[in-house]
Amino acid sequence: MKKIGIYAVITVFLGLLSACLDDDNNYNYIDVNEVQGGAFSFKNFEDSYSILEGDEMVFTPTFKFSIDSIQPDVRYEWYLDRKLLADETTSTYTFKAEKCGIYQLTFAVIDNKSGIKYGKSTYISVRSLYQRGWTILSEEEGTHRSVLHFIIPTSFKYTSTFEGKEFTRDSIFYQKVRRDFAPNLGTNPTGLLNNVGDMDCDGAFGITLFDEMIVKQDRWVELNGNTMEREVYTDEEFYGDIPENFSPVEGSMTYSAKVLRNSDGMIYWQHKSNVVDFHAGAYLSIPLDNSTKFSRLFPAMKFNRDMNVMLAVREKDNSFVGILDRGHTVTGSPDITQNSIYTSGNVHDISEDVGENHFRNIKSTIVDAFCITDASDITYCNSAWIAFLKDDNQSCQLRYFALEGKKSRISCTDYCEVPLGVVPDFRDVANFGNRRFVVYADGNQLYYCQYGKFGYYFDTYIGEPMKLGEPLPGKVKKLEGFDLTNNEYNQKYPYPAQLGVALEDGSFYIFGITEKKVKNICKSVELKQEYPNSHTSEENKKFGNIIDVKYKLGNGFDYRSFAF
Repeated sequence: MKKIGIYAVITVFLGLLSACLDDDNNYNYIDVNEVQGGAFSFKNFEDSYSILEGDEMVFTPTFKFSIDSIQPDVRYEWYLDRKLLADETTSTYTFKAEKCGIYQLTFAVIDNKSGIKYGKSTYISVRSLYQRGWTILSEEEGTHRSVLHFIIPTSFKYTSTFEGKEFTRDSIFYQKVRRDFAPNLGTNPTGLLNNVGDMDCDGAFGITLFDEMIVKQDRWVELNGNTMEREVYTDEEFYGDIPENFSPVEGSMTYSAKVLRNSDGMIYWQHKSNVVDFHAGAYLSIPLDNSTKFSRLFPAMKFNRDMNVMLAVREKDNSFVGILDRGHTVTGSPDITQNSIYTSGNVHDISEDVGENHFRNIKSTIVDAFCITDASDITYCNSAWIAFLKDDNQSCQLRYFALEGKKSRISCTDYCEVPLGVVPDFRDVANFGNRRFVVYADGNQLYYCQYGKFGYYFDTYIGEPMKLGEPLPGKVKKLEGFDLTNNEYNQKYPYPAQLGVALEDGSFYIFGITEKKVKNICKSVELKQEYPNSHTSEENKKFGNIIDVKYKLGNGFDYRSFAF
């Protein structure tokens, strides 16, 4: 009897369902006019864009409906930061980048028959004119005034084939130049110092000011990285407690510390309290290491808590020493913990294996040293350094070494030397740390030299100087390298490295460097001039008495990859 009752209920239910489907008088069913491929399948409308302040970008998204695919009956809406742009009612919109920042642009198409709205958003990053590019510091003749010039990289897209596949890529192009754009800086310039702050890898802090530029002169001035306007004078960060005879000559900064070397050899330290704020701290007027004198202090980078060693040279014995910089942040907070910095500022000799001595009582002159990473993953790597040395006979040498800092010790974990031979008229050296090579100048001739460990199982170091290009039209004054690499996930084609060359007559060049390698070993290298180019005016080919050149990185991510 129970089974008969169940069958009766099922029969009644099926009858009601059939009546619903057959009743055209009570229900109205239509096919929905959808966007082919899904609601967000708009073409020619990417997830994100980057544009330079002052430029314009035209957006023309395309789509197809599932029913009215040829001549759809639709209307359009555009939203900027979720606010309707009432005057924008066509399928095309021109975005004008009036101010640097990040903007959300939304495109919506409405089917007039059904009233259904489909939309997609993109994020537009408007870069400051001075976010990244070539910064040239000159001294005005007669007045000794500090003068800044800026060459801005832009790009254009084109299709390229790499390993049988087509890619849309950006090509770097130098056309825009800003001359003498920061008046009233000061006098008697000696150099530039670029500080890249925290990379904000997970975007937790919303950083929009990634770096700052310091002009070294009679009175050091620190410039906002977006506007290049004065933030503070460096001596103001002692807050009145300025050391006697204060006259800084070198500096080094990370996201957790700022360090200055004075003309008398003393080093002064500032603990920062916040990675976002470049000026959240005060210098101590008490010198480091019981007033030890140092002859050099080199700029450092700190992309993670393990890159925690700054490099200096102790004056009395010409020895490399490490300064601990162990400050780091709590996850999700830009604050630098006091507990993490209690050993920061301690100076240590660099320890090695028994019987080795590569860092103490160095007989050669230490010309320069550059901070790089000891691995490809910058989130976990240690600090490494490449040093350029020259002896009294003009014989030069490269030294590569990786350093690991603990709370009471700094040790060398990797080391090699690369002899370069005699360089009779050495002028300057530029380092390309990601690709592991340097470029140095002997008079008006450039040379290339590869260094470092290649592959997971290699312990052989490569180094053989090669001439790079033809002799330049004048003697070199300054060199600067920018390791322009590609985004390995999205863009499989290689970019050329970028080399800036300033000559004694005020001329400035930018060259692209392309290596041709066999099993990671460079067999030949090519040099291609990218600036001046056909768009460069005669005025913008020379910049007076050039004192220094720096490539301003802007976002720390550009240390590893470059994308507009």
